[in-house]
Amino acid sequence: MGGAEWVIGTIGLLFAALGIVMLVLTVRRVLEYRRTLREGLVAEARCLETFVVHNRSSEGHGHSQRRLILGFRTPDGRDVRAEVTSEVPYVVGDIVPVRYLPQRPERAVPATASSGLGIGPYLVGGVVTVFICAGLFFAATGFGLAAATDEVVDDGGTISDTEDWITEP
Repeated sequence: MGGAEWVIGTIGLLFAALGIVMLVLTVRRVLEYRRTLREGLVAEARCLETFVVHNRSSEGHGHSQRRLILGFRTPDGRDVRAEVTSEVPYVVGDIVPVRYLPQRPERAVPATASSGLGIGPYLVGGVVTVFICAGLFFAATGFGLAAATDEVVDDGGTISDTEDWITEP
């Protein structure tokens, strides 16, 4: 008895843990982006390829994002390719100034990028926070019901209390 409640509580905890991991990864990515713009080394990259990604909603409204494949060489001679988004309409062959962290040059950012990230990370953070709270709610509900069910089943009575109504054949 009480097995379903424990399962619900455990699944709720797993959802909350997954949400916390997603939130931590999002925050780390945002902090790395800002650090790259603030402290990153500067390089001149060549635009190797350019393309546009279209994101359409079910209502027909859309958002387009210009992406570039950039190639550059680090001071230690390592050839790096990085895919970046850009608001500037570069074409193949253009020189694009980038900033990068020495330990992760493949995550280069155009030097002209704004330090503001827009609303995207905040929306992701809000959705993940709701996800975490829902997981914690289910965990509390499941474990609470399991504890209440265990108390009802084990009421502390003794066998001698029930001997009065047991009849022998």
